[in-house]
Amino acid sequence: MEEFNQAVRRPDEFGGLSEVARLLDRIAASEQRTTGSVWIPDTNARLAPSAMLRGAFLDSDIYVIASQYGEDAHRRGWLRLDRRLTPPEHAVVVNRAVAWSETDRSLYEILAEFGPPSVTFGPQDPYRPKTLSYATDDPSAPVVAFHLGSAQADSDSGSGDRTSAGAVLLAVRVRDDFLDGWELTPSGLGRFH
Repeated sequence: MEEFNQAVRRPDEFGGLSEVARLLDRIAASEQRTTGSVWIPDTNARLAPSAMLRGAFLDSDIYVIASQYGEDAHRRGWLRLDRRLTPPEHAVVVNRAVAWSETDRSLYEILAEFGPPSVTFGPQDPYRPKTLSYATDDPSAPVVAFHLGSAQADSDSGSGDRTSAGAVLLAVRVRDDFLDGWELTPSGLGRFH
């Protein structure tokens, strides 16, 4: 469990996403013996918006996928949260994240607005791609994921020098529903392939 919690946060340092999936398989196999539950990657979620967007942000796709594995692990009680939001804190993030993300935002703006994340999927370097996820102890409550791309890529694209503000927000996901669960920022739309 500890190895999984390290690997899902920094998959590129632990053998990639295949290693994260392998560790999930091992945890599930041991859980199946005691609870009968089974973990099957992606199941019917292959057609969900987050699955369709996985490769859209080339510099951050590994952390988008890692966050989805982390979210699935959270629903099963396998993900260790670094910060557990209280129900009122969580409600603020869930209710405000999509509308708040309609404009370009940065890592530091997210942290100022919502505080430290429950889990960071990706490197600690503030300018590199990552996903910040916010969650409570309730595994049935939505996990809010802020997907960020590198600040350098945004600066190179001519959309302004935001590098001092850290990584650039590309999208936020509250639910796998394009109508009210996702928001792509202008920077995210610009990088969408």
